[in-house]
Amino acid sequence: MPVTRSEALFFAAGVVVGATAGANYPLLKEKLGPLLSGLVAGAGAAFGESYSEMAKKVAEKVEAVQDAMAEMKQAGTSDSPSPAGAGTPESAPA
Repeated sequence: MPVTRSEALFFAAGVVVGATAGANYPLLKEKLGPLLSGLVAGAGAAFGESYSEMAKKVAEKVEAVQDAMAEMKQAGTSDSPSPAGAGTPESAPA
Protein backbone atom coordinates (compact mmCIF):
# COMPACT_ATOMS: atom_id res chain seq x y z
CA MET A 1 0.00 0.00 0.00
CA PRO A 2 1.70 3.23 -1.11
CA VAL A 3 2.07 6.18 1.23
CA THR A 4 0.63 9.43 -0.07
CA ARG A 5 2.43 12.76 0.14
CA SER A 6 -0.05 14.00 2.74
CA GLU A 7 0.54 10.96 4.96
CA ALA A 8 4.31 11.39 4.66
CA LEU A 9 4.03 15.07 5.65
CA PHE A 10 1.91 14.22 8.71
CA PHE A 11 4.39 11.54 9.73
CA ALA A 12 7.35 13.90 9.30
CA ALA A 13 5.60 16.61 11.30
CA GLY A 14 4.91 14.09 14.07
CA VAL A 15 8.57 13.07 14.14
CA VAL A 16 9.67 16.71 14.38
CA VAL A 17 7.17 17.50 17.16
CA GLY A 18 8.14 14.34 19.04
CA ALA A 19 11.85 15.07 18.78
CA THR A 20 11.34 18.67 19.91
CA ALA A 21 9.18 17.60 22.85
CA GLY A 22 11.69 14.92 23.81
CA ALA A 23 14.58 17.37 23.74
CA ASN A 24 12.70 19.89 25.88
CA TYR A 25 10.95 17.40 28.19
CA PRO A 26 12.39 18.69 31.50
CA LEU A 27 11.35 22.26 30.67
CA LEU A 28 7.90 21.16 29.50
CA LYS A 29 7.43 19.02 32.60
CA GLU A 30 8.34 21.95 34.84
CA LYS A 31 6.03 24.40 33.06
CA LEU A 32 3.04 22.12 32.36
CA GLY A 33 3.27 19.79 35.37
CA PRO A 34 0.84 21.66 37.65
CA LEU A 35 -1.63 22.16 34.80
CA LEU A 36 -1.56 18.50 33.81
CA SER A 37 -1.88 17.27 37.39
CA GLY A 38 -4.90 19.54 37.90
CA LEU A 39 -6.51 18.25 34.71
CA VAL A 40 -5.86 14.64 35.69
CA ALA A 41 -7.29 15.20 39.17
CA GLY A 42 -10.41 16.86 37.76
CA ALA A 43 -10.86 14.15 35.16
CA GLY A 44 -10.41 11.48 37.83
CA ALA A 45 -13.12 13.02 40.00
CA ALA A 46 -15.50 13.32 37.06
CA PHE A 47 -14.77 9.75 36.02
CA GLY A 48 -15.38 8.51 39.56
CA GLU A 49 -18.75 10.24 39.72
CA SER A 50 -19.89 8.98 36.33
CA TYR A 51 -18.66 5.47 37.11
CA SER A 52 -20.57 5.36 40.40
CA GLU A 53 -23.73 6.62 38.69
CA MET A 54 -23.35 4.01 35.95
CA ALA A 55 -22.73 1.25 38.50
CA LYS A 56 -25.87 2.29 40.40
CA LYS A 57 -27.97 2.12 37.20
CA VAL A 58 -26.56 -1.30 36.31
CA ALA A 59 -27.29 -2.58 39.81
CA GLU A 60 -30.88 -1.33 39.54
CA LYS A 61 -31.32 -3.08 36.18
CA VAL A 62 -29.87 -6.33 37.56
CA GLU A 63 -32.16 -6.13 40.57
CA ALA A 64 -35.19 -5.53 38.33
CA VAL A 65 -34.29 -8.56 36.20
CA GLN A 66 -33.78 -10.70 39.30
CA ASP A 67 -37.15 -9.57 40.68
CA ALA A 68 -38.87 -10.37 37.38
CA MET A 69 -37.25 -13.82 37.28
CA ALA A 70 -38.32 -14.50 40.88
CA GLU A 71 -41.90 -13.45 40.07
CA MET A 72 -41.95 -15.69 37.00
CA LYS A 73 -40.61 -18.58 39.05
CA GLN A 74 -43.16 -17.92 41.79
CA ALA A 75 -46.00 -17.80 39.23
CA GLY A 76 -44.76 -21.01 37.63
CA THR A 77 -44.67 -22.96 40.91
CA SER A 78 -48.04 -21.66 42.17
CA ASP A 79 -49.95 -23.02 39.12
CA SER A 80 -51.43 -26.49 39.35
CA PRO A 81 -49.31 -29.08 37.61
CA SER A 82 -50.66 -29.80 34.15
CA PRO A 83 -49.34 -31.76 31.18
CA ALA A 84 -47.06 -29.82 28.88
CA GLY A 85 -48.95 -28.17 26.08
CA ALA A 86 -52.40 -28.68 27.63
CA GLY A 87 -54.72 -25.84 26.75
CA THR A 88 -52.54 -24.41 23.99
CA PRO A 89 -53.98 -23.96 20.50
CA GLU A 90 -51.17 -26.09 19.01
CA SER A 91 -52.23 -29.10 21.08
CA ALA A 92 -55.93 -28.90 20.10
CA PRO A 93 -57.04 -31.63 17.69
CA ALA A 94 -57.62 -30.48 14.15
